[in-house]
Amino acid sequence: MCNSALSCCSDRIIVQDKVCTNWQLADAGTQIIYSDNISQDITGTGYVKFAIGTGSLTVNFFKTGIVAAIQTIVIPVGGSSSFTVARFDTISLTSTAAAQGEFCITVRYNL
Repeated sequence: MCNSALSCCSDRIIVQDKVCTNWQLADAGTQIIYSDNISQDITGTGYVKFAIGTGSLTVNFFKTGIVAAIQTIVIPVGGSSSFTVARFDTISLTSTAAAQGEFCITVRYNL
């Protein structure tokens, strides 16, 4: 309810969830690290840390129905990167060799 002379937006319920985990790729390849299972437009803020491995790690943010990644981050070994991305539903990690690190994301979406 709006009780002001200023215009107001309709009331919305916004939910926020946080997930943090260690990840590991045993060999070169791609692994899905996050997948949205609620079919909502979400916004995510977080980081990916590439602690152990060789070469670089590629982080891709995808939206179903779009062939190319909507955002890509390349992280060198020993590095990390933070992100804020909107309107995605899947995050993948790709490495050219065995790799390990940490992933943390806070997602926000409307109910």
